[in-house]
This record gives sequence, structure tokens and C-alpha cells, in this order.
Amino acid sequence: MSSLEDRVRKWLSDQGYPLEMRVARIVGAAGAGWDHGRVYTDPVTDKTREIDLFGYFDGPRQELSVHVVFECKHSRDKPWVLFGTDRPGLTPTGLARSTPATPLVKKALARTLRGRRMLSPVTDMTMFRAPDGITGFNLARAHTDNQDAAFHAVRGVSAAAEETARDIGSHGHAVLYLPVVVIDTPLIRCFLPAEEEDVQLEQVERGVLLTSSRPGSYTFIHVVTVEALPSFMSQVAVESADLRTLLQPHLKYIRDLPDK
Repeated sequence: MSSLEDRVRKWLSDQGYPLEMRVARIVGAAGAGWDHGRVYTDPVTDKTREIDLFGYFDGPRQELSVHVVFECKHSRDKPWVLFGTDRPGLTPTGLARSTPATPLVKKALARTLRGRRMLSPVTDMTMFRAPDGITGFNLARAHTDNQDAAFHAVRGVSAAAEETARDIGSHGHAVLYLPVVVIDTPLIRCFLPAEEEDVQLEQVERGVLLTSSRPGSYTFIHVVTVEALPSFMSQVAVESADLRTLLQPHLKYIRDLPDK
């Protein structure tokens, strides 16, 4: 008979807890603070939901903070497929402005991007850029008809980021929220090139996805393999400081207005 530890280890192999712990270690190594168990109120069901993991690059008081909202999805043997297009319907500026943020940051970001339809120092950041210009419109697990895990991963991380931004924003804080789905099996990007009949399949380390929770409203989400997460988080650490510098004059201007 196997030991108690062996039985628990076997049970853990089917659970997502080890992946969450691995992600937390990566987040900490990138210089971010982190914690488990934060909650938000689901806007559809009005129930309290738990966030898998929360990472944060906090700036000085009155300056920008960048928080990363993680949904960790463990899948023992099924790869994930990100269906994408090079015509997402939003400009690079639109993609950046679809990232969840508190109202102060939304206003500061809009001022920073004003008059720019295409690339800028902001839209060229990994935090706001679609790899290879391909933006996902759906995420699925291969080799199964049950897509509940994919649906709930995308919906959950989107709702968590948007609702947390709404709650924290009511207290006057300046926070940008990056929704990230972390997976521990391969990610395959599926894309139909122009004027071709067959889809192109390519294994990638990360991708982005636009999801809509209501008409006319989009949320920009990152999908990253756990192997690629250290590099992604290191880039977010650098870009958080750069974005803080770019947005600070606008945040100060907005805060100094008589009516914010």
C-alpha cells in the first residue's frame, strides 16, 4: 500500500495548486509582490469569487502601480489552441486602452495616446502588443468537446481584473491590471493567412486574446505558457517602470484638476 504522501502526491498531480505555487515563485523572482486568495464579486452571478494569484509592481504613492491577475490552468495532456486574426478590429491604441485599469489610469493613458492611431512608446510594450500582429478571438483545449475550462479561464480572469479595477478605482488609486492565463501544456496558435485555404498552426510561447463581456466593451488578455512566464514577467517589470514615467505627468495633471 502506498504511503499517505504518495496518495496526496498522486491527487496533486491532477490539481492546479502546484502550478499556482510555481507561478508565485516566478512572480517573486521578477521582483513583484504576490498573494493568493484575493476575491472579487462576479458581476453576472453576484457571488464572491477567488483569484488564483495576484502579482503587483507598486509605485510610490500617487504614482502608477501595475498589478497582474493570474488564472492558472493545469491540463495534464491537452494542448491549448488560440484562434487568431491579423484584423482584430482595434488599432494598437485600441488594444492598449482595452487593458483593465482604474479611471485615473484610463484617463492618463488616453492623454498619453491622444492623436496616435498606431505605434507609440506605450503600444510597443509587450504588455499591450499582439505577438506577430495576431490577436486571438477564442481559446480552446484540444482533444475534447468540453470547453468549460477555457471559457471559465477567460471569463474569470477578465471579470477579476475589470471588477477589481472598478472597486480599487473608487478609492482614487492609479492601477493598471494585466489579466494573464498561465497554462502548463503547449500553446498552439491557429491562424488563417490572407488568400489561403488552410489554417496555419504554430506552437508559440504566448499570445493575446480580446474578449467581450458586453457589447462594445473589450478586455485584453495574455495567454502565457509557464515556461515563458519568467521572460514575460521580467519584461513587465521593466515596462511597469517605463509606463509609470510616461503616465506620471498626466496623472498629476488629472489629480490637480478641481473636478477629476
